[in-house]
Parts: sequence; C-alpha cells; structure tokens
Amino acid sequence: MFEHIWRSIHSPGYFPSVLEWMIDILLNPFMVVMCLMAGALAGKGWRAIPYGSLTCYVVFLSRSPFYRWESIFPVAGLPALLIDGALLALLGFYLKGVLRTRSAVRPEGHWLRWLYQSLKVVMLTIVVMFWVLVVLFIVIFTVSVATQPSLAH
Repeated sequence: MFEHIWRSIHSPGYFPSVLEWMIDILLNPFMVVMCLMAGALAGKGWRAIPYGSLTCYVVFLSRSPFYRWESIFPVAGLPALLIDGALLALLGFYLKGVLRTRSAVRPEGHWLRWLYQSLKVVMLTIVVMFWVLVVLFIVIFTVSVATQPSLAH
C-alpha cells in the first residue's frame, strides 16, 4: 500500500494530476460554497484552514462511491482537497471580515447590516444541516457495513 503511494507520488504524472484535481474542485460550485462558508464560520483565521480542508474532503466523500480504497483516499486528490479547501476557507474568512467591518460602520437598519446578519444565519443553518447529514450518512454506512460484512470486501 505505502509502496504504491510512494511510486504514485514520484511518478512524472503526479503533479499534473494534482493540478487537474484542483481545477475540478474549483469548478464544483457546491464544494466552493461549502468551503467558503466553513471559513466564514471559523472563529479564527488559523481554524479556517483545517475546517476548510475537512469540509472539502467530506463534500468529496459525499459525492464519491465507496467501492475501492482509491475512491476514498485518492493519491493525487488528497493534496488538492487539502490545499483548495484551506485556501477557499481563508478566502471565506477574509470576505466575512470585510463584510462585517463594512456593515459595522453603517447605521442600524441599513441594507448592508441586514445582509450581513441574514447571511450569517443562512450560512450557519446550511452548515449545521450539512454536518448533520454527514454524521447520519457515516452512521448509516457504518451500520450497513457492520450488519452486512460482504459489503466491506
């Protein structure tokens, strides 16, 4: 297993494959929006990096089949998922800060202040619903594999 990963990383086509994964991730609007929201909801900038990477990976898992080891842990896809997720989350964290700063200087009842409050509520609701679905999916998948061992092979 580790020998296969080592050979894959040192192959000449590895870096172009990572770049291809990165472009595919950036062209997936759902993945981009979820990573931006994860970064916007991170309390600190340093938290946005792991939150974004984890969100990007979980969105990838929710869209990939669970047939082979390579589909769960793609050799070229993991670095792309981690890098894109972290960068998108940092961008979301920065954009939230800009919007919060701009809305704070506006008077009460201004449309920009209303927009910031509304976006915060919508983002939190969507992210909570997403993680609840992820936990349910993991529990259901684990129970199905535990009750039917033939699915694990």
